[in-house]
Amino acid sequence: MEIENVKGLTDNDVEVLDEDLLPPINEFKRFVRVFFKRKIVLVSFIIVVTMLVVAIFADFVAPFGPYEQNLHNTLAAPCSTHLLGTDALGRDLLSRIIFGMRVAFSAGISTVLVSAFIGTIIGLIAGYSKGIVQTVIMRLTDALMSFPPIILALLIASILRMGVPGVVLAIAITLFPGYIRLICGQVMSVKQNDYVVAAKVAGTKTTHILLRHVLPNCMSPLIVQMTMMMGVAIMAEAGLSFLGIGILPPTPAWGSLTFDGYRFLMSRPLLSIAPGLAIMILVFSFNMIGDGLRDALDPKMRGSLD
Repeated sequence: MEIENVKGLTDNDVEVLDEDLLPPINEFKRFVRVFFKRKIVLVSFIIVVTMLVVAIFADFVAPFGPYEQNLHNTLAAPCSTHLLGTDALGRDLLSRIIFGMRVAFSAGISTVLVSAFIGTIIGLIAGYSKGIVQTVIMRLTDALMSFPPIILALLIASILRMGVPGVVLAIAITLFPGYIRLICGQVMSVKQNDYVVAAKVAGTKTTHILLRHVLPNCMSPLIVQMTMMMGVAIMAEAGLSFLGIGILPPTPAWGSLTFDGYRFLMSRPLLSIAPGLAIMILVFSFNMIGDGLRDALDPKMRGSLD
């Protein structure tokens, strides 16, 4: 039968309609509605975007330079000129926290990209292979994951001593085994599908099958994992910097700022609490965004507009 006005139908009427007569669901609209369904995800998204913009334009946003000293105004209390006060060298704390956002984002994004790239390639090989290749890769992955991440990152960073590149590489090595396990599991499931089997029967090259048919179907969990790992990477970089092995002073990294302010915790608590709060807020926001992405990209949610 012909339906001229779908909007005017009741729920019972819709159930009896042929599915072909119903308007198709807009995937982007579905994604946006599910992703921003929870207010905490929306707030977290706004926080991350705002911090990212501030980090990019830190030179214009920060009231002072990150290395600008005033030895006549050290450990100053918050005032109209220095909203969060100054440190032991008279440097504006707010400005250093703002420039620290740039360090946090650059280290976090670089770490996630490097670890995801390495882990995805190895995971594709492990998941698509059989026998000894898969066994060796997964047992080595298990061995790496058996080390406490912070201890392994401390060891690698202390050996490399390369500043930001060394920190990125050290944290990436601790994170990429998780990507291997994730991608390997996804590939082992996807490669059983009919279109992959048909491509193999047709003589399609393995590289083409992995990149054209397998990898795209692993992107949803990979994106969620990368978002979650952004918070982990930022927290790991701050931890290494706090311990004096990561990004060292005078570079305004949040971890080193927290450590520098620790000595004055009783007299000027903001010197340590303010960068610590910045770390907590950013990491929490990335975790909430990851939860939102997981809900929006979950195939079970596909088609839901509520």
